[in-house]
Amino acid sequence: MRAAAMQDHLRDRMYQTTPEEFEVLCKMVLVRRLETRSLQVTAFRQDDGIDIEGVIDEGIVRALLGVQVKRYNEGNTVSNNYIQRFHGALAQQNHQIGTFITSSSFTTPAIDAAEQLQICLVDGQQLSQLMVEHEIGVEERQNSFEIQDEFWRAFEKPEREDTIPTREVPIANSFASLRRFLKAIEITDGSKAEIHEEVNRQTGDSFNSRHADLYPTAGWLLGFVHEDIPKEVNGREVRRWGLTRSGIEYLRLHEQGNTEAAREQLIAAIRQVEVVQRVYEELDKRGELTNSELKEFLSRETEFSTSSIERRGSTVVGWLTTLPEVEERPHGRSKKFVRI
Repeated sequence: MRAAAMQDHLRDRMYQTTPEEFEVLCKMVLVRRLETRSLQVTAFRQDDGIDIEGVIDEGIVRALLGVQVKRYNEGNTVSNNYIQRFHGALAQQNHQIGTFITSSSFTTPAIDAAEQLQICLVDGQQLSQLMVEHEIGVEERQNSFEIQDEFWRAFEKPEREDTIPTREVPIANSFASLRRFLKAIEITDGSKAEIHEEVNRQTGDSFNSRHADLYPTAGWLLGFVHEDIPKEVNGREVRRWGLTRSGIEYLRLHEQGNTEAAREQLIAAIRQVEVVQRVYEELDKRGELTNSELKEFLSRETEFSTSSIERRGSTVVGWLTTLPEVEERPHGRSKKFVRI
């Protein structure tokens, strides 16, 4: 489609995103347009606070950038009050540069206030135009623009199918290790090689490179991780990962010692994972499942071989028994799982 039509299409996509997805979209656009030492969504949602922050480093200029993002429907404009409160948040958190991005538009008083306070405004029309001009999320082919599937893959979520796909059955037995990988994603470029190197630097070389795929994928299933813009290495694009707001919040809760709140967030995330939901529904219906019955159930519901079920089944069990109403009990030489 032509540039104008693609811009309209992108605006429609923005309106279809959730507020959290729109934050991720804006972060991904900013990463493509700025020379940043770091750029990430922030941990806790606060009214009129900072949604994305990063360090702009141009060699001779270095500044802390704060960005507020509002995903509004068309016709719902951002008023002057939001700009004033955003300016206060920037000053309170020592950000030198501020940008306010919305999917809709700004009122005239808001535009006037932003100019006076030296805050950059980006409305939905400007954002979609920027994406087309710089081929962010789109690509030009023979004077026509098409959607770039790899970019928009960041917003894909697991979908219920008759058989659970391989990727949606986790191998991640340790939540402590999961947190190490989430932290590595946060402080690196999110590529497999850098994640692997950072985790082994922290732990003394105890993980192989395969774990740098398995744990981020587990984080994706939990809603803590999204697929970021691929990075080009030696002429080929390498998959990258980024943290969602939920992932950042989960890490911060642990770092602050609020393990109970972190556990509650983890439990809520586990409940949304389809393979856990299906096993839970079966357990709820029958009251209990032996270990062999659970593995037989996974064999029917997934595409895995018997050996794969053995490996992945232990993770499913670990996630299932994290739920407070599921208890593991001895059953002869094996075990069973009881809905209490």
